[in-house]
Amino acid sequence: MRGAEYADVLFVLQVFGNKADAVPCECLRKSYVWMNVYQLINNSAKRYPDHMAIMEGDVSVSYDSLMTIIDAIAKDLHEFGIAGGHRVGLCFPNSIAYIAITYALWKLDAAVVPIDTALKESEVAQICDSMRITSIICFSNTAGSIRRQCPEIHTLFYFRKIQHSPQSISSNKHIAFVRFTSGTTGKCKGVVLTHGKIIQRIGSTNKVLHINAKDTVIWLLSMAHHFVSTIVLYLSKGAAIILANGFWAGSILKKANQMKATLIYASPFHYTMLANDQSGLMLPDIRLAISTTINLPDTVYEKFFKRYAIPIVQAYGIIEIGLICINTKNHEKKIGSVGSVLPDYKIKINTVEEPLSQDRQCGELFFSGPGFFDAYFDPWIDAGTLLNDGWFETGDIGWIDDDGYVYICGRKNDVINTAGMKVFPQEIENQLNRHPKIAECCVYGKKHDRLGEVIAVDVVLEKAGKPLTETEIQAYCRQKMASYKVPETIQIVGQIKKTLVTSKIIRRKPH
Repeated sequence: MRGAEYADVLFVLQVFGNKADAVPCECLRKSYVWMNVYQLINNSAKRYPDHMAIMEGDVSVSYDSLMTIIDAIAKDLHEFGIAGGHRVGLCFPNSIAYIAITYALWKLDAAVVPIDTALKESEVAQICDSMRITSIICFSNTAGSIRRQCPEIHTLFYFRKIQHSPQSISSNKHIAFVRFTSGTTGKCKGVVLTHGKIIQRIGSTNKVLHINAKDTVIWLLSMAHHFVSTIVLYLSKGAAIILANGFWAGSILKKANQMKATLIYASPFHYTMLANDQSGLMLPDIRLAISTTINLPDTVYEKFFKRYAIPIVQAYGIIEIGLICINTKNHEKKIGSVGSVLPDYKIKINTVEEPLSQDRQCGELFFSGPGFFDAYFDPWIDAGTLLNDGWFETGDIGWIDDDGYVYICGRKNDVINTAGMKVFPQEIENQLNRHPKIAECCVYGKKHDRLGEVIAVDVVLEKAGKPLTETEIQAYCRQKMASYKVPETIQIVGQIKKTLVTSKIIRRKPH
């Protein structure tokens, strides 16, 4: 057997837990080539049929019941005409139904195109057109829709056909997932993932997270934006997922204690909310509190740790390449780091012209490893033609300390160039957010005839206490930062504009 084939066999054994002497190697080789993500949850259902898979409100389903729902939906969708190679839009809120529909589509070898429920009709139409979507499944009734019900979970969904060719326009691969995103070039496109790439990702991620059937996960993020490296991993290992839809801190804490939750997967917004809770409830069973979507402010880490004595684990991932850095060790000594690179991945840095400081050189982050995306969909570009000898250009600027821990400074396009000095907005924001009278802020560049750009900041003040003046904010910055990093203009605002789902700051363009 060739080395590559042997590695594939070992990977299949790792995923399914089979014994090496029970299955012929050639069969395993074929299983790997044609493996569908649906097989992973089906395997969990066989191993843990009575184990709770998902809880939504007062409704919970076991793995066995979930498979019954998935198979019933798959039968319905097959009767509607869904088949292998179709691209189906899924515009649905976080729910048991969202998960069941996704796996039902995968069982039929159809590709799932997640669509955020917050998008306007014109935006949904753009995605449907760009992704050549053949059908759409949603939670609201529209003209031409067929109504269907999942009585086991008290959920309705609506199915509607769209006039596009079901065949893949550029590839015969078994596509599982096409996520509409801006990519690294700024132009909207679809990131294509096959079943095999998703399976590679969760295998690499779990070498660090060690998810197993004893875990219960509190889920707080949007499934339209987070699914293949998380939900798929949890369900492939027999873990239970608690969907905390619309929960506030008190109810999240009650549910976490009631269900003995072991893991929280959330954003800095949620951790800020939990850190401010005054109920006195703790999180005694949590072994991992993972933060993602945006940079975690040091102040949030410190406040949450003081409240619960639990370190927040920062994670760094991109839809094109998956979850590639996690700070599961040395949290207290490495506050602000997204951790070290996962064992299966490699990192390199292309340095920028100016160092961050005398002892720190930063630059654009490049990664290589398994499970990277297969292609961009519109226009179709194979990943092989985009990767530089296997390396993916992230567009993120960062640095690595002597212990191999990665720190993110910001996006390459966000760097402010003032009088030849490069300044990263997040560095200034992190310092300003430490001020007790500042709730949050947004730093950006403003065009300047002589200096190129000058630094500007919008500041939201804490409501309690005497308000800060612009002069006082500048004086605080002069005490904490180099003179060229002090904002030239400061504007007190009521709120910072952010993206609807991921709560990322919408940074102003230089003007």
